[in-house]
Amino acid sequence: MADNNVPVISARLSMQKYTVDACRAAIRGEMVPVALGLELSRLCVIRGMRYHTGFAKELHGTLPEFTRALNARAIMSNTIPDMDGSLEETPYCIWHPEVASESTYRCLVQRYPHMAYQVARACAVAGYIDLYLELEIVPDVHVAEEARECGNTVIFNHIMAASVTYSIMDDYTRSIDATNSKPSHLNGDTAVRWMLDLKQEFTRADVEDEDDFSLFTRRGFEERYLNVTEDMGIDEYTTPKRPVYDITPLLSAPLPVNLPTVEKDLLILMAAYHGDIDRYARLRRPVMIEKEVNCCVRGIYHNTMFAIWWARQSHPQSKPAAIGQAIKARYIMNNVLEPISSNDSSSLPYLISYPGLGHPSTYRELAARKPLMMPQILRACIAGNYAELFQELMTKATKPDIELLVKHQRIIDPYFRDALRRRMEELGFSLAVSSNTTPEVQLGGCSSVTIPRDASTDLVGTSFSSSSKMEFMNGLQCDVSMVELLACLPEEWKLAEGENRHVELDYVEWPLNEEKRGVSS
Repeated sequence: MADNNVPVISARLSMQKYTVDACRAAIRGEMVPVALGLELSRLCVIRGMRYHTGFAKELHGTLPEFTRALNARAIMSNTIPDMDGSLEETPYCIWHPEVASESTYRCLVQRYPHMAYQVARACAVAGYIDLYLELEIVPDVHVAEEARECGNTVIFNHIMAASVTYSIMDDYTRSIDATNSKPSHLNGDTAVRWMLDLKQEFTRADVEDEDDFSLFTRRGFEERYLNVTEDMGIDEYTTPKRPVYDITPLLSAPLPVNLPTVEKDLLILMAAYHGDIDRYARLRRPVMIEKEVNCCVRGIYHNTMFAIWWARQSHPQSKPAAIGQAIKARYIMNNVLEPISSNDSSSLPYLISYPGLGHPSTYRELAARKPLMMPQILRACIAGNYAELFQELMTKATKPDIELLVKHQRIIDPYFRDALRRRMEELGFSLAVSSNTTPEVQLGGCSSVTIPRDASTDLVGTSFSSSSKMEFMNGLQCDVSMVELLACLPEEWKLAEGENRHVELDYVEWPLNEEKRGVSS
């Protein structure tokens, strides 16, 4: 019977169709969608499999993620499935949405010894102390974090009593590597049990069309870098944000050896923004989070050592072009042109004169090597008041060079404006040279006075705001003034937990003085 179904299932896996009812039915474990070509449809099916025993069993063996979900559900229903031991069939998370009995996990690890760490993790969730001690495994930090968050202190203390702890499990890749044990501390890289209860409501997904070249195809869900259940937390509703550990004190203090369970993304962004190699290298995730590129670019521009460190990195992701541009810019400003290769024309930085300036001889050599960079080199001459070099290079400037320079550069000094006009006359064209154009780098902008409600990545600004303390680097923008404000605020000046109102630090209405608080002197 299974063989007869294979062609039908194969066709269904390529069929793309979105309907709300089909997604809901899959989540509820009522019906498998006919069309399974959309990733959203498959996520809804996996969600249904994990929560509803017996649902979609006919999909076993069609896709690895379906098979793993069905095997996980069987284990959590106290049934040991037949598995071949491969990664395609072995589930990673076998403790959510339910845990199996201790005897089931004991039988599971006896039959499949390679699942010892999954069983240990389940013990940390359920508090199966005896079984955990029977496993005799390497003390793993992910199991420790799970035990700490689930309140199972005996298992947590047992692990932390070890002289060395290791990172064996990997919640990002859903993999286990017990052969290459890496010493590690608790670092906030574990999708602990309560995080798996944070759901996201599915939304409309676009059907792919070969004739549609839209850059904004809707997938129907938000990507999660921690996805141990393989269903992206898909559901019919979105879970309200849970109050979490306040990371504000960690922004201005050395990191503890073992991090508490925190939403550490803001810590990552701030480490990148300041170019703090130690903090960033420890905290960063194997995939770059939202706004991380912007913050890294800012850190590279302001910290040469961070630029050197990044230049030596082989990131799990391909290095974003913006980071490569920032590295080259920082080297240029340090008078080192080694990163500028002869065949490099697509990832050249435009901003090469802030926050530092290269020597005139550096810019002269750069112009000889890279004529394409003439506009930004002329811009650097203006920034550094390198009048002699500007005049020398202006004789080689083309019409496109000048058009780009005039478009993006505020030119206050009449010497440079006059030199530009003379060159335009020689080339037979004319452009208005403004002294009021908004510069790409805004120095000393006004800091935020809005009291933040809590510490989150929402406080990091990466979109244009004329009133913010924003820096623009090769088209990227970054503003952390709200984070800096929050870190400086005394506790009594902060908003109370759950208080949802707009408050500005104006020293009139806020903070309240003693008279307004009703406190007698």
